[in-house]
Amino acid sequence: MTWNLDPIAFSLFGLDVRWYGLSYVLGFFLVLIIGHKIILRTGLKVSKSDFENLVFGLFFIGIVGGRLGEFLFYAPQTFLEDPLEVFKIWHGGMSIHGGILAAILFGVWWAKKHKISFYCLADSLVIPLAIALGVGRIANFINGELVGIPTDQSWGVIFPHVDDLFRHPSQLYEAGKNFILAGLLMWLLIKDFWKKPGFLFSVFLIGYGVLRFIIEFCREPDGMIWVLSTGQVLCLGMVVFGLTIRKFSFT
Repeated sequence: MTWNLDPIAFSLFGLDVRWYGLSYVLGFFLVLIIGHKIILRTGLKVSKSDFENLVFGLFFIGIVGGRLGEFLFYAPQTFLEDPLEVFKIWHGGMSIHGGILAAILFGVWWAKKHKISFYCLADSLVIPLAIALGVGRIANFINGELVGIPTDQSWGVIFPHVDDLFRHPSQLYEAGKNFILAGLLMWLLIKDFWKKPGFLFSVFLIGYGVLRFIIEFCREPDGMIWVLSTGQVLCLGMVVFGLTIRKFSFT
């Protein structure tokens, strides 16, 4: 196919509402609704109002961390030369690794403040987070950004604003990866693996890191560190953290 999608969902009072922005709103409510249901299943003593404040905080901190991570990991020179560019979110650019790291730090602080297990809290949030990330990748495809490398496969997509080559729809690969990961985590939850605090959180980190590392081979790299893309290096760190997570005391 040839990409010819309209990133603008609709206009309201003269303002364009984009699918990418709507994906953030949908992701917020997915975490809010599904996360609360899982919280009730695990028996964590978190009131609905406290949980709503938590999700809002995670959402805000995640965006800040994602924006900072985009420049620290992928464009440090821009950050040094024009630090105000960080606040120009309409120019695009978000690092999921930066967002997750910032959300983890905020979650650790919030769990300590409310005297609950961070691991149990994280286990309750990774399923809706994986779904929300999948929705976000679909929005990336609608935006025609983060394109894949050229391919001769029949399912290749031409992105006219990039060139006339068939390219891997790597955004959709990543969306599928996130939905598969969410399904695996849901199965583990049903099988009561959540009773091992931090297990679902660890599986999320490892699963996301490994699958994203593989998909990066089909995606145009945003930067290179020796023979690996910057994204792959960050994913390796994610996997290592996931493998050792339970050695840390966050309670």
